[in-house]
Amino acid sequence: MQATNDPQIRELLLPFVRNEHGTSETIYIEEFALYGGANRADLAALNGVSHGYEIKSDKDTLLRLPQQVDAYNAVFERATLVSGVRHLSAALNMIPRWWGVVEVRSHQDSTVFLERVRESRPNPEPHGEAIASLLWRPEALHILTSLGLDKGVRSKPMEHLIARLAAELSPEKLSRIVRETLRARGDWRAAARLRRYDAKSPRLSNQSRSQRIFAENTGL
Repeated sequence: MQATNDPQIRELLLPFVRNEHGTSETIYIEEFALYGGANRADLAALNGVSHGYEIKSDKDTLLRLPQQVDAYNAVFERATLVSGVRHLSAALNMIPRWWGVVEVRSHQDSTVFLERVRESRPNPEPHGEAIASLLWRPEALHILTSLGLDKGVRSKPMEHLIARLAAELSPEKLSRIVRETLRARGDWRAAARLRRYDAKSPRLSNQSRSQRIFAENTGL
């Protein structure tokens, strides 16, 4: 069996995930930033739930997997490991049982294919502040204003908006609102070029705040 590599799996993963979700309304985002960029999901699918996919090819290592698992556990409503045969056994001992598993296999002619061997289940313990940190400041402020929760934080840095959202909304409700907000961005390439903070915002990014949250929750 040939050793798989990351580009090879990425080429197969998006069509595989599209087939699994089976809806034209799903948005797919590669290299999806978690905790403001402290980690990235190889692929995120956003529809009725947020679903993150982490690739571990035969040529990868598992050194960063525990940290990546912590980030996925905090943010996604479902998660799936996509693993080559070399790492599958060890990786299974490093992910929660609610994670799904897709194995990277090969035919006798050495062509590679993906096969789901375990279905994902709902995340039992998402982290409110990690979910809120996926937002840009104007989005967070809009949500707070629409819910009547913006008093006292309108002119404050993003970290206060994140904390207010996490304190006032359940992780389940926050996941739904944030997911729909991300889906509404539309063209992610164009949206990424927009300013994430309004002119009154102090220069404290949700990236720095998110990375502190990640460090606090992982002990890094």
